[in-house]
Amino acid sequence: MKRFINQAWLSFKIRYAAISFEEFLLLESLYPLITLAFYCILAAYSFNTNNLAKWVVGNSFLLCTNICIFALGSAFDEERYTGRIRSIIISPVSKLLIVLEKGFFPAIISVITVFFGFMIGSLIFNVDFTSINLWLFLFVIIVGMFSMTGFSLFLSSFGLITDSMHFILNLVANILIIFSGANFPITQLPQTLQVISKIIPLTRSIESANMLFGGYDTYKFVWLLLEEMLVGIIFYVISYFVIKIAEKTAKKNATLELF
Repeated sequence: MKRFINQAWLSFKIRYAAISFEEFLLLESLYPLITLAFYCILAAYSFNTNNLAKWVVGNSFLLCTNICIFALGSAFDEERYTGRIRSIIISPVSKLLIVLEKGFFPAIISVITVFFGFMIGSLIFNVDFTSINLWLFLFVIIVGMFSMTGFSLFLSSFGLITDSMHFILNLVANILIIFSGANFPITQLPQTLQVISKIIPLTRSIESANMLFGGYDTYKFVWLLLEEMLVGIIFYVISYFVIKIAEKTAKKNATLELF
């Protein structure tokens, strides 16, 4: 475990080595602030409402997408550019563990970023969080991050089979914005497209977090969180097998790329 933490911290430091601590704080605070403010102001004018609680909740969850998706999703792509991919493929170490090391501290930053989004929403958009169970709310965030991490691991496996990771990661980030229910109800989507909302992460976390602001059905609330955890587990399992297949194919064909 100590080795895992050390490797995770080293990967995190490498990612931000080019910027100072002050620049890191500005990057991780101003971007969430501007993004959250943009979508909430857009919702206020589009839906002509002053009650922005659900938009603050939804977009606060979406703030983690850039950290999770782009930190974990580009793991193998970055290793290819740095020349480490050959050593990683032929080594006996778990490839999934390597990606988890890269995503450990970004996942922690993601949870902090989500909380920062809620704080901004409370201060700027007058969203009252004092009436909800904050411990339960924290649990919803952790479940959402668990599911999102599994999904990001699944995306990272594409780095072994394609060279178009920037396109894939940006496409997926926008799919989450549209289909997660953060900015408009999923029921407004065409029936065929609502299937996408059911298979991506955060959809159920956002819905369960919104339920905390009013009277909620305990059974439905628990069921949503169980579904979210199940989605995350499924993506973890798929990621494991995809990476294993890509690893065996690379060794068998003596090539590092499957494209």
